[in-house]
Amino acid sequence: MNEIKLASGSRMIIKNAAYEVVDGSVEVYATTDSEDLPFRKIFLTELMSGLAAFPAEDGEFNEIKIEIFAASDTTLKEIPFTEENAAKLRPNMEHFLKALASLSWLSMLADNGDDTVLSWKNGTVFAESANIIERFNDAMQIFSMLIGTRFGSEDKRVKRRVELKRHQKEFIIESGIRSLLGEEKILTDFSEQKKSYVQNVVFVARCVAKTLKMPLDAVEISDESAVRLDEISLLRRIIQKGDMQMRLVTLEDGWHKHDSGVMIGFYTPKGGEKKLAAIIPKDPEHYRIYLFNKREGFDLNDEEVQNISKDAFMVFAGFPARALKLWDLIKFMFVHCWKTDYRAIILASLFAGFIPLATPIITETVFEDIIPIYDREALATVTQVMMVTAFTTAALSIVRSVAVMRISTKIEMNAEAAMWGRLMSLPAKFFRRYTVGELASRMGGISIAKSLASGEFIGSIFSFIFSFWSIFLMCYYSLKLTAAAIGVWAVYSIFIAFVYRRVLYFQRKIIEAANISAGTVQQIFAGLPKFRIQGAEEEAYRLWAKTYGNHFNWTLKLRWQNNYTSIIGSIQPFVLNLILYLIAVYGIEEVGPNGQKVVGISYAQFIAFSAAYSSFNGVLGGVIGMIGQYFGIQPQLENFRPILNEVPEPIGNKKEAGALLGEVEVKNLTFAYEGATTNVIKDVSFKINPGENVAIVGPSGSGKSTLVRLLLGFEEPKKGAVLFDGENLADLNLPSVRSQMGVVLQNGELMTDNIYTNIVGARLLSQEDAWRAAEDAGIAEDIAMMPMGMQTIISEGSSNISGGQRQRIMIARALVGKPKILIFDEATSALDNRSQSIVTNSLDKLSATRIVVAHRLSTIRGCDRIIVMNKGEIAESGSFDELMKKGGLFKELVERQVA
Repeated sequence: MNEIKLASGSRMIIKNAAYEVVDGSVEVYATTDSEDLPFRKIFLTELMSGLAAFPAEDGEFNEIKIEIFAASDTTLKEIPFTEENAAKLRPNMEHFLKALASLSWLSMLADNGDDTVLSWKNGTVFAESANIIERFNDAMQIFSMLIGTRFGSEDKRVKRRVELKRHQKEFIIESGIRSLLGEEKILTDFSEQKKSYVQNVVFVARCVAKTLKMPLDAVEISDESAVRLDEISLLRRIIQKGDMQMRLVTLEDGWHKHDSGVMIGFYTPKGGEKKLAAIIPKDPEHYRIYLFNKREGFDLNDEEVQNISKDAFMVFAGFPARALKLWDLIKFMFVHCWKTDYRAIILASLFAGFIPLATPIITETVFEDIIPIYDREALATVTQVMMVTAFTTAALSIVRSVAVMRISTKIEMNAEAAMWGRLMSLPAKFFRRYTVGELASRMGGISIAKSLASGEFIGSIFSFIFSFWSIFLMCYYSLKLTAAAIGVWAVYSIFIAFVYRRVLYFQRKIIEAANISAGTVQQIFAGLPKFRIQGAEEEAYRLWAKTYGNHFNWTLKLRWQNNYTSIIGSIQPFVLNLILYLIAVYGIEEVGPNGQKVVGISYAQFIAFSAAYSSFNGVLGGVIGMIGQYFGIQPQLENFRPILNEVPEPIGNKKEAGALLGEVEVKNLTFAYEGATTNVIKDVSFKINPGENVAIVGPSGSGKSTLVRLLLGFEEPKKGAVLFDGENLADLNLPSVRSQMGVVLQNGELMTDNIYTNIVGARLLSQEDAWRAAEDAGIAEDIAMMPMGMQTIISEGSSNISGGQRQRIMIARALVGKPKILIFDEATSALDNRSQSIVTNSLDKLSATRIVVAHRLSTIRGCDRIIVMNKGEIAESGSFDELMKKGGLFKELVERQVA
């Protein structure tokens, strides 16, 4: 058994033997370098001392390799993979297979309920096997097959991206040739093929919008905008204009046999061409397909579903682009649920309301007519009736529960998607009003609103309404007892209302304290390293204790109110029974045959009456509990209201921006932040020509970053205008402008995802495009050194990379789409001189307009023009040398940095 030393950062492909970690730690990856499957790498597990990694099984899937990456200096022990070592290796084999089974994608690729993968997870893979090595090799062969499928699926997606990118490049070249030939209005010169797919996309989007009950007037796009977009980007833009959202999904087997939502997919008839299709559910168990050339549509059956691509886009309706009220929210949830489910709840509640009437009637019959004469046959009949009643009640309960579950699921999906779509479209100024923690706390209100529209809440209301039949039956037996019961219920309701009023007050205080606490906790966690550097952990604890203590005090007071509610609820049935018994014995009297006074209600009738009022009392208790919940959630709905009241950035009714040439002009721009009396930007005007490189500098607080926010449409000017190619930004669809810009903001962050996704985003770009952008940003070499390359995951807050690497990845993200306008706000502040030089040289090769906000004035020497801001105004403007000779504010700023 040989020992192998691996230095930190080293890699090794393992073959024909197991490798046990003696000391250190390693990361295990599956990779491939075959011609059929381009080079890929997927993280499998991490192994510490005492654990072992095993090779993939050779054979049909021998292109799969297992690679070890040393996370630290590591010593490995090579153990021959033979039957003699099987018993020793068995625990590590079980651990290795269990780690593989825990991979989410592997479970999805394996069949549902697959016993083989399940045995890996449960550690029973070798339970009934005499030959351990052979059984393990079988398991690894299955693993190789599954990961080969995973690689193949990824390759298909990449090929689709590359193909769409190729079409886009062909169009750009064609447009360039037409420009050289002197043709004008290139962007509106559609080919027949282009016109056809634009019409197809618009038709499919309109079908979906109609199904989701969204307005159709915004579901369109201008020729100028459509011609520069590929099919998927065009679809995404039209869906966005129609206030809808979509996400990519993978369709599982049998998806068309239940409600999987409204989708847009690809339909390829046998021997035909792949076409975009609207996949619309006609009821909870059937779908219908609509194509541009088959507008009447056709039903989707088991045969036709084979022609649908496994990749599709699920589409969700959005909220109206205006200030919303709570009723708008609840109405939206009702509209996007199946009406049959609500009918089922109403009908089930109706019949369930009648069934309890049988219990008092049967009770009276038993005690008055059957027991006195010992009629066993009649008692058997009554028993059968009661059994039928019980089974009917259970059946109705099942029907209602299924309907409630379907409604809740529908509401969950549609409301959450619509709310997050709305949140993403709110203006930037909205997010300045709240901390991240407070905003997260307020977003919890959507869950509360969903509960109001859920089938359970609706079912409780209808159960209460239909339970009034019990009161009519109570009146039939005794009006006096019924009046007494109603009186007790009225007094009970008054007491409860008084308590709930105080509950409402305390809930408001709790929500207010929770918002402050959430914001404080988020800030403490974000600044925890600074607290530790300063040795101020106690101060962090004091800040948390202060906010949490306030929250806890109000919570304690609320608990006392809830205790009062519980006590009143416990006493109420006892008081009600006591009063009813007293009235029955002493309040209801009749004159008997002999002239003596007797009780005016028979024993059997009183028992029947008791059954009727007990039934209603139970429903009343449930409804009062629901009302209590409503009072309890009312403050949370009020807390949620600012998100509903804020109006999103207008999209649908604004003009689409064509392909930008890069001209930027600011005319008499004046701006002040909300609630401020002093203007931050004061009558600023300048013009930047296409391809020009302009720097904006100035002292801190001079308005540089605010000017950038105005250029991006994050803020609305108080006076003046921002023009792109002569078009006022206020009149343009903001996403259509921003999609043609590359932007790196001063406080920009990366997503918690892999580097490739952070660079490419939602664009249909390949790995090659991402690597090219990374090279231009001077980060390619660093990415290549990382264990998973482009697939390396960026942790929350980018804590696993340096500040310079974070900035360069953001620069790569800005460059990958080859935008016509680049805006960098302190984008290179953390770069060393070498990285700064690489980025500068890459930017010099671009034909894009560049607007750079910088504090490091040495980095802007090569700019065509420098605009110097001071106190919201343009103090100076000119080239670097001109401004240095002038000897004004710019020279002072340079001399301060040099000194």
